Amino acid sequence: MKNMFGSDVDYDVVICGGGLAGLCLARHLELHGPNVSTLVLERTKRPLPDGAFKVGESTIEAGAFYYWATLQLREYLETEHLEKNGLRYFYESPTGRFEDRPEFGVRKFLPAKSYQLDRGKFETHLRELVGRSRATLEEGVNIKEIDLNPQGPHTVSYDAAGVTRQVRTRWVVDATGRRRLIQNKLKLGKPQNRVVNSAWFRVAGKLSVLDFVGKEHREWHDRVQDDRWQSTNHLMGPGYWVWLIPLSGGNTSVGIVAADAIHPFLEYNTFEKAMQWLRRHEPLVAEHVPKYPLMDFLVLRNYSYTSNQVFSSDRWACVGEAAAFADPYYSVGSNMIAFANGFTRQFLELDLSGKLTEDYVAYANRYFLTTNDALTDTIHRAYPFLNNGVIMSLKTLWDYYVGWTTTDPQLYHEIYLDPEQSRAYSALISLAIITQARVIRLFEDWAALGVRSKFTFNFVDYVDGQPTLKSLHTRVLPPKMKDFRAILDYVREAVNRVEEVAHIIFLFAVENVLPQHRQMLEEKKWINVRAISLSPENWERDGLFAPSSKPRDFAALQSEILAHFRLL
Repeated sequence: MKNMFGSDVDYDVVICGGGLAGLCLARHLELHGPNVSTLVLERTKRPLPDGAFKVGESTIEAGAFYYWATLQLREYLETEHLEKNGLRYFYESPTGRFEDRPEFGVRKFLPAKSYQLDRGKFETHLRELVGRSRATLEEGVNIKEIDLNPQGPHTVSYDAAGVTRQVRTRWVVDATGRRRLIQNKLKLGKPQNRVVNSAWFRVAGKLSVLDFVGKEHREWHDRVQDDRWQSTNHLMGPGYWVWLIPLSGGNTSVGIVAADAIHPFLEYNTFEKAMQWLRRHEPLVAEHVPKYPLMDFLVLRNYSYTSNQVFSSDRWACVGEAAAFADPYYSVGSNMIAFANGFTRQFLELDLSGKLTEDYVAYANRYFLTTNDALTDTIHRAYPFLNNGVIMSLKTLWDYYVGWTTTDPQLYHEIYLDPEQSRAYSALISLAIITQARVIRLFEDWAALGVRSKFTFNFVDYVDGQPTLKSLHTRVLPPKMKDFRAILDYVREAVNRVEEVAHIIFLFAVENVLPQHRQMLEEKKWINVRAISLSPENWERDGLFAPSSKPRDFAALQSEILAHFRLL
């Protein structure tokens, strides 16, 4: 096809890497323009193995929306992959029995669909679609060099069947995953404050938490309607979580993710060591793994990372793991692919019309990296107390309130692509963002006190058991709202609910660790949530009793959130 940027380039866009992010970008450009000539270069050749190919099987609602709506893959996902039964967490059991582990999850599939992806099958399908599109896909090639030229064009050198080739391109997109060619070339990597590592493997068969609990425990089995196996199951312990994720072929992915400061990587960096580690920390998993054939074993050090820059007005972009990688605890990898690919498409559109500016690219960098880094920070700070069911269930509920009402709508309704809309949106959610810092610190301090909770719970359903959260979630789901004012009205209400949830969590924490102050706080009725802490000596100084918002009655929401908890 004709190059839109002129004859001095071989392609308008070269996407270096034909994995999930690069293939999705090629598909995105095919469906939503602009009508640019595109070359995708990928190292691996087909056929790709099903069931044991790449980690990254789990999606959540916003990332799944990108696949089924933006990339128009709904029918394929429905027929070829598993619908996901939400995120599910099992915390430490007071008895050691699995059926007594407090459970945070959903009873049935969520209102917004998400999927468990068999990555080999999914990427094979994407290659077939891209191969039939206007784009050119070359497989089995090794990218040697990306020569960036701000005056243009860029040059990409690669080996194909022993022959070195060069292509000139207006835009180059790094989708090489953890090779991070552009990031490493320009020394853009930025270290994380905390080191988290992982080891994982796939087994041939349905390794399910259902098998951890005898059939005689009918109440445990019956409290969840749809198969727990189809959830992304998290088995939680101090400093770690273990995932159990299903694959459409009937296989299961098992992973260990742990903070290095608590569980050194060398303790589980081989399959034999990983099994020994599981016997110590998750013995039921270790007991059941040998029942199934082992399909693979892989490890990653420094699982999460970030960058100082991922986009440039010099016409390059990094997407997928070549950009940054948030901690996978909330399965946000596909969300971040959607944001990066959306921005990249927008850059091309603006460049073709002569409207691409350094300011817009700087905005995109800030937006993407702030989102990625905030997600990782709020997860990493919780690693020391991941085993604490009471604190972590409230923290996860808080994270859902913030994520579902402040971040996800910006993807669904493409607010993030418009700096003016984003500024208006950000002004409204600023209270929630400021409060977020205080609430996360509250959870840290609460856990650090080491006070045994007065409460416990059996099961928290974060959708049907939380009607306010469910209503906020479903009201802003696609299709895209045409009236931006309606979105702003929704956000105002959502921020009010988030402020009330902060009140509820603070009062509950005080009841657990500072009970002598509970009555006084209840008499105040309404506080400044931007000043909450577990340091009573600082409350007056910090302005806890000087709220800027008008008091509201949150008793009904308080009953809704705390209904699941019972006194020990």
